[in-house]
Amino acid sequence: MRRLIWGLVWLGLLYSGYWFAVSQILQTGADRASVLLADQGADLTIGSVTTTGYPVRFDTVLHDLHLAGTDWAWHAPQITLQADSYRPLSLGMRFAQDQVLRLADQTLLLGGENWHVHIALRPTPLLVFDAGWLRMGATTVVSDAGWQFDLGQLAAGLTDAGGPDPSYDAELKAERLVLPAPLRDQIDPAATLGPEIEAITGAARLVFAQPLDRDLQGALLDLDQITLHDLRFDWGSVTLQASGDVAIDSVGIPTGRIDLRSQQWGLLLDFLIAAGLIEPSVRNAITRVAGFMADADGVLTVPLVFQEGMMLVGPVPVGPAPRLR
Repeated sequence: MRRLIWGLVWLGLLYSGYWFAVSQILQTGADRASVLLADQGADLTIGSVTTTGYPVRFDTVLHDLHLAGTDWAWHAPQITLQADSYRPLSLGMRFAQDQVLRLADQTLLLGGENWHVHIALRPTPLLVFDAGWLRMGATTVVSDAGWQFDLGQLAAGLTDAGGPDPSYDAELKAERLVLPAPLRDQIDPAATLGPEIEAITGAARLVFAQPLDRDLQGALLDLDQITLHDLRFDWGSVTLQASGDVAIDSVGIPTGRIDLRSQQWGLLLDFLIAAGLIEPSVRNAITRVAGFMADADGVLTVPLVFQEGMMLVGPVPVGPAPRLR
């Protein structure tokens, strides 16, 4: 019995040592993050860091965060990091409702409910990314330039696909988006579609140039390939679906094809021209081609082709392809 008691005491001491060691890592993580961000040209300051939750959890609260770059700055009153003590590499982050983002020429007030990020890493020396997701409740962005953006809710996820390449499966679902009035008026000057985008949903396979692990050291990721399984956009009377595959070379030029499907293709063409994505001079050519390609129900499937640095809608060139790096 005495040996059992002493064994339990030693186990308790070892566990307590583990908990306090991890809590110290969390406490000092802000300093390491500051050094890493400084190498990327950003300045991070945190008012204070507290960790509680012994013995079953790690609840670390970062108070009064300021992150600034050359011509931007972000402030959050609080971020909470949460993890079970037996799974410290499965980490959740909750953001305060009110944040401020200052850009070169304007200040944005960010207000949101239940902003929650979760990241799970594998217990390997490189801390390989396994899965992560972002969830946002009702959110409002108000600019001092006089515009406002509203979002009903958003859920986005990224999961390691387990292939030989650094490939990841991505999912997105956004509902009830209200674009800023100036942008909405530019895209839809006649207010044909209404003020609210009902939903944007999609799934894709992303292949990056390197894995998501600690070797990134804060560097931006480069995409090598995007495979759209199904992207759907619902706004008023317009439904647009997209799927396809695009490869991206070392300088960011895409090559591949994405098939766009819609029954309301005439309206979409008008909106793309109004948004400046397609030159008005090619409208008649696209309309003639589209009329031949639509099926008996009026559904048009148009290949958006990226080839030799150019972007084509069907066989019609519409301009240079965008750089994706």
